[in-house]
Amino acid sequence: MAEKTTNLSPNLASALCYAPFLGWVASIVFLIVEKNSAVRWNAVQALLLTAVVWVGAIVFGATVILVFLVPLIWIAGFILQLVLTVKAYQGETIKLPVLAQWTDKILLKVGK
Repeated sequence: MAEKTTNLSPNLASALCYAPFLGWVASIVFLIVEKNSAVRWNAVQALLLTAVVWVGAIVFGATVILVFLVPLIWIAGFILQLVLTVKAYQGETIKLPVLAQWTDKILLKVGK
């Protein structure tokens, strides 16, 4: 049986994982289909980043005192995703401080 792959360059596939708004869909697809370990690593980190932004916005949005921070969280998340998209397309791997460690642990558990 042949290995599953998307036939995209690793740089493009990694960049699509971080793309704002739909990157989480690409990340899930690449986790299922792609065998390249760099693409899978970027897919997991991109999913974790999306989750952190969403959870942060929900938590701050639920508090009356900190609700004004929600737009800042969305804007910061969007800008970070744009930067990571460009860097991934250029072939650079940006390891976000805590998320990179979580990414490594997740990939060790599910297997690269």
